[in-house]
Amino acid sequence: MAYAELLSSLYPLVDEKLSPSRAAHSRGVADLAAALCARQDLDPDRGRLAGLAHDLCKEMPVDDQRKLAAGYPGISPGSALMAEKVLHGPAAAVLLSRDYGVDDDDILEAIAFHTVGKPTMNGLCLILYCADKLDPGRRNRDSAFVERCLALPPMEMLRLVVSASIAWLESTGHAIAPETRLLYTSLQQSVPGP
Repeated sequence: MAYAELLSSLYPLVDEKLSPSRAAHSRGVADLAAALCARQDLDPDRGRLAGLAHDLCKEMPVDDQRKLAAGYPGISPGSALMAEKVLHGPAAAVLLSRDYGVDDDDILEAIAFHTVGKPTMNGLCLILYCADKLDPGRRNRDSAFVERCLALPPMEMLRLVVSASIAWLESTGHAIAPETRLLYTSLQQSVPGP
């Protein structure tokens, strides 16, 4: 797949489909994901593509998101990925596959799971999850925390990012997806603390 060509099509689409602040976030995540991919000897264009497209459906009407997300392989109506706040991930993966011919399962999985994660995350999925949470352009982001995370090896970075995400969700009374809890538990068992 010619990622550079697809990226040139997606940049204007992000501006068309998303608010300026969401488009800026998508660009920031794309840049950070590309940089993290380069550090891990992964194709930076794949990271940039996943980052740019991860929120492509975020501002779409929820019913449209739900219809798209239902087409993601393995998702059932009761899946945590069908929750209103997170279904934009699998919806964007389906849209990218259907409308742009993306058949790279790693890119599609990274986009689908960028909000909740999953216990078997590594590679591009791990990078996009972290890049989304660490985007320096996010409001109220602790820059010292971001720098600390970015200095760590990938699995240690993921452990800190997931821990911080769960702490924030708990402090604000938001539900925590079962996949996120499973990811957290698996990381606590397998990744040493800082």
